[in-house]
Amino acid sequence: MDYIVSKIIWGWPLIVILIFASIYFCIKTKLVQFRFIKLMPKLLFEKNPDKEKISSFQTVALILASHIGAGNIIGVSIAILYGGPGVIFWMWITALFCSVLSFIENTLGQMYKIEINGEYRGGPAYYILKGIGSPFWAHVISFIFFICIGLLLPTIQSATISTTMNTTFNFPKVVIGLIVSISVGYIIFGNAKRIINVAEVVVPFMAFIYLLIALIIIIVNINFLDNVFGLILNSAFNKDAIYGSIMGSSLSYGIRRGLFSNEAGVGSSPNISASNNVTHPVKQGLVSTFCVFIDTIIVCSATGFMILITDCYNVMDKGRILYQGYVGLHYTEFVSTSINTVVNNFGSFFVTIAIFFFAYTSLFSGFYNAQSNLIFVFRRKKIYKIANFIYKTVFLLIIFLSAVYRADFAWILADMGVGVAAFVNIIVILILSDKALEALGDFELKYKKKDELRYQNWELESWRK
Repeated sequence: MDYIVSKIIWGWPLIVILIFASIYFCIKTKLVQFRFIKLMPKLLFEKNPDKEKISSFQTVALILASHIGAGNIIGVSIAILYGGPGVIFWMWITALFCSVLSFIENTLGQMYKIEINGEYRGGPAYYILKGIGSPFWAHVISFIFFICIGLLLPTIQSATISTTMNTTFNFPKVVIGLIVSISVGYIIFGNAKRIINVAEVVVPFMAFIYLLIALIIIIVNINFLDNVFGLILNSAFNKDAIYGSIMGSSLSYGIRRGLFSNEAGVGSSPNISASNNVTHPVKQGLVSTFCVFIDTIIVCSATGFMILITDCYNVMDKGRILYQGYVGLHYTEFVSTSINTVVNNFGSFFVTIAIFFFAYTSLFSGFYNAQSNLIFVFRRKKIYKIANFIYKTVFLLIIFLSAVYRADFAWILADMGVGVAAFVNIIVILILSDKALEALGDFELKYKKKDELRYQNWELESWRK
């Protein structure tokens, strides 16, 4: 099962189709991710014209809650272990060019969103149904995202919280499970804005603290910064004899880590970004592109630089040690040990707290993501209320049980489901790309003329006004 997931579903076939789609969209959009890079931060703080709806900043917080997690810490560490320092470079390349996939899918998510109970909802299921006119595939992808993100991924996040807290502080897993499930229950049994309010406070705060710690580590070791850049580039391009045998692994792990972390093209972020109340769908496409940069170029790089600049890492190839910067160090300890070089005995504590908050907020983004797909399936109000109540109850039960028991198999099932959804999503956005490109053309024309950046399309439900 694990071979099918890692080598077939999430192996080279998916990577190749994602890269092909990225190159295609880079050409068609004329590198939109670079041309509007100065505008992106401004859109992030754009004024919300309707306070009852979700703003750009709140949407970004929820998207980053989904993206930024244990993968930014542990995932980068294991990538360096098996791919060497060069993985950082290939992560950068992946983020810079594959971010255009995020632009297309999130623009489409905005275009085909609908308003339900005063909230905007959308995502792949919505643009498959409205854009392509395929109820079957719309329901298939909706079901996959609901099961994988709404039922399987919470087991992983909850188990991660429980294991790290138990290991570092020796808290009983049952107590951790109760605290997490009760606190999450209080929030999700409120309205959607309560979920957003938590994300917009916790995610920026934790991201800032994490980056601050990384910056301190780098500043203390600033004399070695040039060496780190050289190490990354030499390893990436096979100029370092030590890492010559793993250039393929470096490329593979770098691309995969970048794609897994920022989820560009996978189809998960449009389920969240469609809720944003913007005046033009392209604005959301640009904001979501900026999220990819934040996740990979900034947060993942911060992890990589902490590890490399303190020499707290080892590199292996097929069980053979190629480089040993720190004897006997496990990859889960790369970041904590790098922090300990500056502040002794602080590393494990900080990494545990960071993973706790990142995983905790991921629970909310996963719930919101799944809820958008639940609404799609049960659009009739009475049925949806019952289904939503049942889902909330099951969601909390899953969190509690996963905190107590191991959830390793859920990783395999979730990766399999999301991988299949990614294949479908890429094909769909390729089919609907002309619609997104038309919206981009409308945005560019108005932007050049300095007209009001307001979109109108009588064919789309939420853009007729």
